[in-house]
Amino acid sequence: MLARRSLRTRLIGAILLALLPLLALAAWQARDRQRQTDLGAQQEREAVALLAAARYRELVEGAHQLLVAACAEDAVRAAALPEAPPGAANQCGKYLARVLEDFPGQYSAAMVTDADGVARCASQATAIGMNFSDREVFRAVREARTFTMGQPIAGRITPNPVIPVALPILRDGQFSGMCAVGILLKTLGQRLAVPAHDGLPLDGDIALVDRAGGSIAGEPTATRGLPVAARLAAATVGGQSNFRDYGQDGSPYDFHVLPLPGNSLFIVTASPVADDLSPFLDAWSGFTILLLATAVVIVIVWFGAERWCMAPLRYIQDFAARVARGEDIELAPPSRWGPELASVAEGVRGMAQAISMRETELRAGLEQRDHMLREIHHRVKNNLQMISSLLNLQAGEIRSPRIRRFFGDAQNRVLTLSILHRHLYERSSWALVDFQQFISDLVRQISVGVRRPNVPQPRYHIRAPIMAVGPDIAIPIGLIVTEAVSSALSRSFDGASAPEIRIEAGDKAGMIELTIEDNATGPGGTIGPGVRSGFGLTLMRGLAMQLGGEAHISVREGGGTRVAVTFPMPEEPQANV
Repeated sequence: MLARRSLRTRLIGAILLALLPLLALAAWQARDRQRQTDLGAQQEREAVALLAAARYRELVEGAHQLLVAACAEDAVRAAALPEAPPGAANQCGKYLARVLEDFPGQYSAAMVTDADGVARCASQATAIGMNFSDREVFRAVREARTFTMGQPIAGRITPNPVIPVALPILRDGQFSGMCAVGILLKTLGQRLAVPAHDGLPLDGDIALVDRAGGSIAGEPTATRGLPVAARLAAATVGGQSNFRDYGQDGSPYDFHVLPLPGNSLFIVTASPVADDLSPFLDAWSGFTILLLATAVVIVIVWFGAERWCMAPLRYIQDFAARVARGEDIELAPPSRWGPELASVAEGVRGMAQAISMRETELRAGLEQRDHMLREIHHRVKNNLQMISSLLNLQAGEIRSPRIRRFFGDAQNRVLTLSILHRHLYERSSWALVDFQQFISDLVRQISVGVRRPNVPQPRYHIRAPIMAVGPDIAIPIGLIVTEAVSSALSRSFDGASAPEIRIEAGDKAGMIELTIEDNATGPGGTIGPGVRSGFGLTLMRGLAMQLGGEAHISVREGGGTRVAVTFPMPEEPQANV
């Protein structure tokens, strides 16, 4: 298919084919850079989530260490005993209050319960006597007898939501109570925001959510960047750690979900998806530049090929076409060409000169041949006329009418050939004759030769198609017409009110039908319905066979003779000019 394209198109195709590996490499690098950018953003979200989880674990571990230290105090352990001495609860509460003062705003309250879950001492006196046996954390620490973390709940002592953590108090291997403290979710939210100030910037939000997808800690604005709770719940249940969705503010975000150990809490980091093409352009900038450079190269090659290649080639093509039409022009380029095109132009110029020289020689040869052929036809015509005159002179010495008629027939046949050669050398084409004009001249010459005084001459009606035929067709037809007309003129037209001879030719279904009719009713003639043999009849049938057809001789309606010759339509002759 490329072979049918223009030179300029193939040149640009070759350049594109050469640049295709570079474009493919640039596209692969751009795609890889985009993947690296996306991967970097994902890793940033994961790192922020991991740091937040570490802060969370640090806070939980701090609460664990606080409980271990606090529960080891004798005053605290004594407060959990059923037989606690008077003043033990007050002393325990003061101690717990002093401990929490070292962590302002981090914990809600600390308490110690007995084995039944009744608070025996607390950092806030209002909590003493409250029963916490219904709390999940109490049941869990009583069964596990180790450090336990509960689910986020609304504080019973303070109005702030907390995450309760507890440590069992064991005496002789038996559970005798728990030592518990509540981690404020507000403090946890503040700790989750710390990664943005620790060298891990996050252009987004971070929040702590439960398994149902509800936000329980984080910056106040973080909720707007989270998806709906049902979408988060589906991600936490399905273990989907990275996904893209719309936040509650209607903007698209990339999310990372990290489960926290110990309870059903998850850290969610969200980074907004750019709503412009800047990230895409940053990744694909190199490929775009290369693509634009390729387009510039193609434009330059397109117009450069037009200026330095296509325009000169069209000029050479136009020059060759004008030379082929026979125009005598000089190859004069409108501008300076390169050595390659100049070499091609020089070759075309030499070819044009050689063609012109050969054409001149051929024209001279054709003119010489045409002159010779015309001279030959002229001399043949003169010789045939001389033969006709000799036959006419000889016929004048013959007394026998029958033999004189034979000489007359021979003279007419020679006259036919003479007229044919005259038409050949008088026409511009020496190989073709005008069919209708040839028949008209032939009939006129024959009628002049047999004109008798005081005898009315027949009228001739000639209707033939306007066409040019070669000698191979004209000679047989001319001789057939000569035989038929000569035979008609040798008979008498006395019985006819209007003597006439009709010669018609027409095309019928690809066949030429030539009819020659006369209304001569007198005896004689070499051709007629009653004539069974003779030289004229034999000649006519032989000539019809030479044309590839056949001749039929019959009586004309109303009297006279009708000769019909049918033969195939001749091929279009080629004239020699």
